[in-house]
Amino acid sequence: MPSADEDWDDEEWDDEEWDDDSDSGTKLIVFTNLRIAIGVSLVILLLICSMTFTNFGFYSGAGTLTLLIDVNEGKDENDVTFTFSVFAASPAFGKLAKEGSYKVIVTPSSVEYYDGPIQVSQGSFSLDGSGKTSVSISYSDLFEMNGNYMVEIELGGQKATDSVNLNKFAESALFDLVLFDGSEPIDKDSEGIITNLHFLSEILNREDSSSDESIMVVPSVSGQITVYHSEEIFESGKGEDYWDNDASRDPVSVEVIDFEFSGDQMKFIYQSGNIEAGAAFNPVLFDIDEIYGNEGSGDYALTIEFTNNLGTDNSPKYGQSTWKWFHICDVKDGACDGNK
Repeated sequence: MPSADEDWDDEEWDDEEWDDDSDSGTKLIVFTNLRIAIGVSLVILLLICSMTFTNFGFYSGAGTLTLLIDVNEGKDENDVTFTFSVFAASPAFGKLAKEGSYKVIVTPSSVEYYDGPIQVSQGSFSLDGSGKTSVSISYSDLFEMNGNYMVEIELGGQKATDSVNLNKFAESALFDLVLFDGSEPIDKDSEGIITNLHFLSEILNREDSSSDESIMVVPSVSGQITVYHSEEIFESGKGEDYWDNDASRDPVSVEVIDFEFSGDQMKFIYQSGNIEAGAAFNPVLFDIDEIYGNEGSGDYALTIEFTNNLGTDNSPKYGQSTWKWFHICDVKDGACDGNK
């Protein structure tokens, strides 16, 4: 039968054995947690590197891709290029692809073009080191007709789209007379015939094909302005019906002015050879000295014939002054001083 001392020795041994197992288990848990922490840290480091360095990663692609067209694109008279911006981020564990492609598709909105969408441009682009770039295309190489221009880009397996309405094609024109309302004639000694020139396009409402709306556009056009004269005495107190039709007038062409309009500038070339270049677009000022000397006092009218320099339609378009006729003479006390 074992002694009391022997029993104590067995218990002490059992406790020591338990302590050894406890230390080993703790070390195993610590080692396992350390490996997990190192693995998680490496994953986090890879993610940070992938998001921070566009050239770091195990494969090439794109995590996010953003395309942006300025909402004011095409509305600045001086803008001659169509521009869009591209922003991209690296994919998880991948490096950012640097080469992408684009295409531009227009859905026509003008009544002159009711066909389906048309692809008008395509090409490629390269991102810079920060994953950004911008693409500029001359309107002369892009613009076909008024409509909604949609850009679609593709890079690293991702796609993005954005669109904007561009209206640079004019179908008619109108000269608004600033200083003539039918109550008083225009003085031949005034600074000139002051008008606001509006180029217009009929935009089709596709939800209701019978409903069209006329909008003002900023085109690139060239053509001729013809000034007509009719020997008439000023008729005061007459309204639109009198000034808006030819009636018994006998129109005679007294001046043909070649013109170009691009951006926000007008260039006039009179028959005399005098050139007005770089004149502000509106108001448009006509030199009375270039016009009045041929026939003198009487009713005058302005007509315009032009072609669009952008787009595929080069057929002639037309317009006129409104009211159609207006009177110029030597004014004294608000009335014509004879037929001078």
